[in-house]
Amino acid sequence: METPNRRYASWQVLPGRPEMLRSLREQGHRVAIATNHAGVAFGHVTESQVARKIDAVLAALGLPGDTPVAVCVAHPQAKAYRYMNPVEVARRKPSGTMLRELMETVGIHEGVVYVGDQPDDRRAARDARVAFRLADDFFPPFVAGPADDRDPAVTLARPPLNDT
Repeated sequence: METPNRRYASWQVLPGRPEMLRSLREQGHRVAIATNHAGVAFGHVTESQVARKIDAVLAALGLPGDTPVAVCVAHPQAKAYRYMNPVEVARRKPSGTMLRELMETVGIHEGVVYVGDQPDDRRAARDARVAFRLADDFFPPFVAGPADDRDPAVTLARPPLNDT
C-alpha cells in the first residue's frame, strides 16, 4: 500500500496486489499479514483505528476478514507505559516472533516466504528462518508517487513447488 502525504487514514492499494493475492489463494497458498503499528504507542492513532484500517486493507486486497493478522503496537520508547511491555515489544519486527505466531496459526512451518519492503522485514524473516522476497520483486511493478511512503501488505505464502 501507499500512504500519500503520510496521513494514516489516507492510503491506497498498490497495483497488482489484490490480483496476486487472489492468484496465490486460488493456488492453495495461505496468506497472512504481520505489521508493526508504533503509532499507537506514541499516541498518533488508537488501537481501534488500527483495527479499522486492517479491516479496510483486507477488504481492499480482496482477502477474507478471517485472514490471520499479527499486529504489534508496542514500542520500547512508547509514550504510554502499557505499550512498553517487554513481551509485546519483543514481538516487533525485526524479531521473527510475529512470523512464527502466524506460521503456527496457519499450520505451515516449511516453505514459507515472507514478503516485505523494509530492512526490518528482511531481519524478521531471517530471525524466523523463512525465505524473504522484496515486495517490489514479488508483486507486479508499479509506478511510485512522489512520496513513495508505503505501508505494505506483508504476506506469508507457501511458494509454488517449481519456485527456487
